[in-house]
Amino acid sequence: MASRGNVYLLGEAYAFGVVWSFFLKSLGVLALRFQRHDQEYKFPLNIRIGRVEIPIGLGVTTLILGFVAIANLFSKEIATLYGVGFTLCLFFTFTISDKINTRRRLREHLEKKPLEEFNLEHQAQVNAATLHARPGCVLVAVRDYHNMEHLKKVLEKTNLRRHDIVVMTIRGVSTAGTGEYGLNEQQLFTDYERELFTRVVKLAEKEGKPVQLLTVPGVNPFDAMVQTAATLKASRLVSGVSARMDSEELARRIGQAWERLPEPRHAFSLEIIAPGRPSIFVNLGPHPPRLWPEDVDLVHDIWLELSENFGSKLHHRDVVGVALRRMNEELRAGNRQSVVADVREELNHRDPKV
Repeated sequence: MASRGNVYLLGEAYAFGVVWSFFLKSLGVLALRFQRHDQEYKFPLNIRIGRVEIPIGLGVTTLILGFVAIANLFSKEIATLYGVGFTLCLFFTFTISDKINTRRRLREHLEKKPLEEFNLEHQAQVNAATLHARPGCVLVAVRDYHNMEHLKKVLEKTNLRRHDIVVMTIRGVSTAGTGEYGLNEQQLFTDYERELFTRVVKLAEKEGKPVQLLTVPGVNPFDAMVQTAATLKASRLVSGVSARMDSEELARRIGQAWERLPEPRHAFSLEIIAPGRPSIFVNLGPHPPRLWPEDVDLVHDIWLELSENFGSKLHHRDVVGVALRRMNEELRAGNRQSVVADVREELNHRDPKV
């Protein structure tokens, strides 16, 4: 067991380290106050003289901690030796570790394949003319450079005489971070986005097809995708599968984002490409529905029966129109539960492979 004296010395050494740690942290914060002016939280009692803000409260606190640390240094010699020795050990440990990690990062950087150099052009709004993308282009959303099977398929099957290809990635931002600040190039175009677009360019070069690259900041990625597609007057928005939701839910979220667009809304199709499975196509906005074969037969049978009363004036679309209006009336007339039950039964009988 440790003696009481040793425990006392360890306690004093620990106290010495804590006091000096607080002093150095306070001193570091004080230095940053004169180097940076974007701090959201500040120690109270600050006086501004011209463009210079003097942190009096922080300065007084740092001064008090400095006096306590110096008093500790000269009043407790043994604890000071332990504390200084401990500090020096940590300093040398962190220094050696930093040098090792720096060499490792440098070696990895040299071994890593060189990335493409991109000329950045900052625009407040997405501009089709700047991108050189014609109306009817194909917009491909990419996020993970390990999962770009959907981009490969688009490059393989797209005829560039008819459609340009625009590849976009979404930079997630918070509502608090959408203001205008002096951002440097690294903040505007990160290393990850550079790596992502480098791989996009290599895929495009392999197929021999040029692509336009676009980074769009957005709070909601689904809103950002449909707003960009609408601005570019895209004919199709293509997305890969999501690891966080199934393809049907992904299509539903994108469809909801389309509904939030201001009128008039540009209609386009959504294609979700999953490796090894048929693509899912969804038409965003009002569009002629693709009826099941048995429903087409049912419409025809009803038309035949009613034709005896109306003759050649009656068309299949009239039958569908009356059916839709009567269904809408039932929804509004308090029979919603019955209609929902019929729709649920229809969904349960649908062939999941279709």
